[in-house]
Amino acid sequence: MMKPSTIQFSELRGFLIDLGFKLKKVENAWVFRHPKEGLVIFRIYRDNEPVSELDLRTTRRFLDMRGLLEGGDFDAFLHRATPA
Repeated sequence: MMKPSTIQFSELRGFLIDLGFKLKKVENAWVFRHPKEGLVIFRIYRDNEPVSELDLRTTRRFLDMRGLLEGGDFDAFLHRATPA
């Protein structure tokens, strides 16, 4: 499974947009809408703020269950995005 991460929100945002999500900021949340698979919602993060482990696990599960990305591929993204 995933290791603890220091993935910044800006990295995750770009990753989700590359998967076809559209981003909208509402009053208290970031809403990512996929045209066929639904919504992923996050609290307001700053661009350089690390994404919580819970949000990463939830995102991984959503992408895998909806057939957008296998869990191992999400783990590979986390590994690439985490500084050495």
